[in-house]
Order: sequence, then C-alpha cells, then structure tokens
Amino acid sequence: MHHDVYRIRLLVLALAATIGFGALAWHLFELQILRHDELLNKARLKYTTSTSARGSRGQLYDLHGSLLAGNLACRDLFAEPRLFKTQIPETLSLLSQRLELPRQALAEKCALAFRPNRPQVEVVIARGIEIKQAELLAQELRTRKIKGLRFVDSTRRFYPKQTLLANLVGFVDADGKGTAGIEKRYDAQLQPASERTVYERDRLGNTIGQGPNATPPKPRNGGNIYLTIDETIQQIVEAELLAMVRAHQPKAAYAVMVNPRNGAIMAMAQYPTFDPNNRKQMDPRAWQNRILTEGFEPGSIMKAVPVTGALDLGLVTLDTAFDCENGMWFYSGRSLRDSGHKYGVLRVRNIIQKSSNIGTAKIAVLMGKEKLDEVLRRFGFGKPTGIGLENEAGGIYRPLRKWDGLSVSRYCIGQGILVTPLQMVQAYCALANRGCMPQLHVVARVEDPANGKVENHHPPPKGTVAGEAAVRDITTALKLVTQEGGTAPKAAVAGYEVAGKTGTAQKVVNGQYASKYVASFIGYIPADDPAFVLLVSADEPSKGGYYGGVVAAPVFSRIAEKTLRYMQVAPAVPTAQPAAAKPAGGEPGAELTDEPLPGSDFDTGPDASLPGAPPP
Repeated sequence: MHHDVYRIRLLVLALAATIGFGALAWHLFELQILRHDELLNKARLKYTTSTSARGSRGQLYDLHGSLLAGNLACRDLFAEPRLFKTQIPETLSLLSQRLELPRQALAEKCALAFRPNRPQVEVVIARGIEIKQAELLAQELRTRKIKGLRFVDSTRRFYPKQTLLANLVGFVDADGKGTAGIEKRYDAQLQPASERTVYERDRLGNTIGQGPNATPPKPRNGGNIYLTIDETIQQIVEAELLAMVRAHQPKAAYAVMVNPRNGAIMAMAQYPTFDPNNRKQMDPRAWQNRILTEGFEPGSIMKAVPVTGALDLGLVTLDTAFDCENGMWFYSGRSLRDSGHKYGVLRVRNIIQKSSNIGTAKIAVLMGKEKLDEVLRRFGFGKPTGIGLENEAGGIYRPLRKWDGLSVSRYCIGQGILVTPLQMVQAYCALANRGCMPQLHVVARVEDPANGKVENHHPPPKGTVAGEAAVRDITTALKLVTQEGGTAPKAAVAGYEVAGKTGTAQKVVNGQYASKYVASFIGYIPADDPAFVLLVSADEPSKGGYYGGVVAAPVFSRIAEKTLRYMQVAPAVPTAQPAAAKPAGGEPGAELTDEPLPGSDFDTGPDASLPGAPPP
C-alpha cells in the first residue's frame, strides 16, 4: 500500500514536470519561432534608430551654365501645439509678428492638434525661413521658455535672375514640387531622392560598432537641366520688349528668337511677367506663358507661307503679275481691300513688298483650297509644335470640309485662322532653313550630378516643307519689305539684309472685328545665311500707333543689331545703309505716328472680315 502511494506521487510529479516542461518548450517555440519577427522588430525599436537625408532639387541653367533656378539653405519650423497648450496665445502672437504671418491662419493650424477625430500631432508653421531669422526666433523661444517648436534644416527655391525668363522657367510650390513652366514639365528629372540609414545604438544613443564617425546617408540630388536659352540674348530681348511696352502700352507683348538650323529657342520673352521669388504678389495672369497658350489672327505675317506654296508648286514666279483692282476686289460676294492703297498690276515680289491683300488672295485662289490647305498644314498650322512644354495650344484652323466660299481668300492673309507665336516662328524657321522645318526645343541637355552623365537633346528635323528654289524666291521678296518702298523700313539693320514681314491684324471682339489690333514683325537675318528667326508682337498697342511697321519693326531692328553684335556675325552689305529703325539717341518710341507707312501692311477692316463669328 505504501509503495502504491509513492508510485502515484511519482507519476503525478512526472506528469506535472512533463506538462511544465512542455509548456515551457511551447512558450520558447512561440517566442523564438512563431513570434520571432514580431519580437525582433520590437527589440529593434529599442536599440536601433535611423537618420535620413534628402538631396537637393536639380538646378536650371542657361546654355552656357548661368544659374536660372537654384537652392538656398534655410529652415522650416514645425510645432507640437499640445506641448505649449497653456502658451498658445503668446506663441501665436510671437510667431505672427516675427514671421509676418496671419495670426488666424496660425491658430487654424494649431487647432488641428486638438480636433477630436484624428488629431495632428505636429503641424508645419512656416517653410523657407532665412537662417539668421530662424536663429533669432529660436533664441527668443528659449528665452520665453516656449517648448514644442523645432527648426529643421531645409532648402528653398531661389531664382537669382528674378523676372528674367520667369514665364518659361516657372516655379515650385511650398513642398518643392514644380507648379509651372520648366519646373513643372521636368519635375521628375529635377526631384531629388532621399536615403535612410538604420544603425544600432546603446542606451546613451551612441552608435554600436561604428563609432561616432558612422557613414551618413548619401542622398541623390536631382538632375541639372540646361536650357537652349542664352542669358545675354534673353536680356537684350526683354529690355527691348519692355521699352516697346512703355512706348506703346499694349495689353500684352511677346518676342521669340530661334536658331533656324536646329530649332533651339535662343530667347523667349513676354509681358506681363512676374518675379517667382515674390509669391505675395503673383498674379496667375502674369505667370501664364502666352507664347505657348494664346492664339491670335496673324494677319499679313501669314502671307509668305501661301506665296511660298504657290512658288513651290510652279504656279507663279516672282515676276508673275496680278491685277490688284485699284484697292477693291469682290470675291464670293464680299469685298476685300488693300487698306489705304489703290494698287494696280503688281508682280508677286511686289505683292509681298507692299503686303497686298488682294494680290495674295488671288494667288491663293489660283492655288485652290485643297492645295492651300495642304500648304498651311505642311507648315505646321492647326497642331502644336511639339516643343516639349505643357499646355501648348494648337491654334484654331478649320478642316477643309468646313471651309466656306471666303476661306481660300482669307486664310492666306491671316484672317479666320488662329495661330500661336511658336507656330508662326516654326513656319519662318523652315523658310530660313532652306525649306527644312526644325523641331523647336528649349532643353539642351540634362546632367546627372551623381555620375556626371549628360543626356544631350538634339531632336531630328520634322522634314522638308518647300523646295530650296521656292524658299530662295520668297526670301528675295521678303528682303524688299525692309527696303525703301516696303512696309517695314524701320526693321532694317545697317550692314545686313533682313527678310521679314509685317502684320497688323484686327481682333475679333464679341464675334465682330473691332478697333483693336495685334502689331507684329517676323523675320530672319542675315537673310541668306540666317543666325536667327525673330518674332515681335504687341497685343492691342494703345499709344503711338498700332501698325506692325511702326510698333514691332523697330524693336526687331534693335534686338537684331545687338544680338548680331553679341554673336559676332560680320556685316555682309555696305554699312552706309541707313538704320531707319533707330530713333534719335538709340531709344525706342520717337517720332511714332498713327499713319500707315508707304505700302502699309494693314490687312483687315470691316469689308475684309469673314462674315459672322470668329474662327471656331
């Protein structure tokens, strides 16, 4: 009996031990196998930490490496409002005064920390604070013993040239994301990458195994972008455009210069513009890139295109004569005038020189609407140029099936069709480049700062739009425009031949042509070996005239002369030729008149307009 009791006790102890050791084994199995990852991660939170660093946004340069958009060291201010809950009124007043921020806006930010649903622990008070200002503010916070605010080293975008090229360069938002212009279009290439490094530490925060000189994270900076713009030429263009604005007070103005050989944009200026460093006074109407997005009826600057097409088709030569009907011609039931002139028989070369609406329209009628449509589309009208920038407009050009009886006689003189400045420049680049149309582009190369690798941009040409013989002939005719008897002697440049065309296009307001105009001049120089194509336009000039030969032609001359000198292009003709475009003292705006020049290019009027509404 005694032995049975003893045996039972041993069995119970053995069973208890087995159960205990089994439970312990299961617990160890659970900790080391089943919950290994979970517990390891919890442990790592205790003895590891991390540090991260973000690279700098890529910088923008002109063709020769002059900085257009860079980064300045600064500090961002963050707050945990719950840590200064009892000092919120005092803190808000201090921050509002020192940072010049609305107190109400700061109060709304801090209120996010106390909302009942999903309170925000930390809020952004301000970004891009200058370092000196941040240090003074930090010292004042310490003196007042205000806790819960911290400064973080950062950078902010800086545009050292201020308004120069601002509409093309664009700007970034408060988070460093491109919002307009090149900054937006190439945001992916400009954006930097962050790198995070995790390391072990002891209870004092020292790194384990690596010592105090642990390898810091190496973030990747964004790519650097070099534009095709030449800053010196851009300064010339912007200065002369501003002088034109002051003299003639247009609603808007723009100028575009392009290398016709490769389509590289050399300068792109407009008015109004803005300073991307000054966000408090930015007007969306000013930072819109009108050269990309706005269309206008080109008027007489269009005439060179259909005439080139007729020359190329062999329908006319420069000496083919047309009766210009003494200034009044009826076609398809409507009259067309050569405003202020009663031309008789003119040869094709003189139709361009005098800018005869009737002569050009008769050439287009001879071509027929199918051929005219083919020529205009081949020269790129009706679709974007593909320059590679966002929001580029394609103009408005009706498909052939929607042409009416007047269209063939009006589209050829730049009425009833909307074009963008880039489309017009692209067409003249083809004329300046022996009939070969280049692809317009504004980015020359992208550089990876990490390895120095450079990606060059050399887009291939679009193709041939006219034969060389036709282009030589139209260039011969366009040279006459800036000579005595042409519509733009003020576009002449001493020592060089200019091939160009004036335009004074009447604007459509509420479906009818009104007494508002777009004055333009476009040309290439030197005419037989062009260094550039340049368009100058003024939208609704309100003072000192509104004709293209009066408003835009002198500006073309001054820009061209200074640019050729900068580019060191040698004169090709005797310099005794008068520089008619330059007023006394070399300043714009002298001796301007509302009267048309001899052979005025004024190309619209109530009798010349299309019936009904503006182009669709």
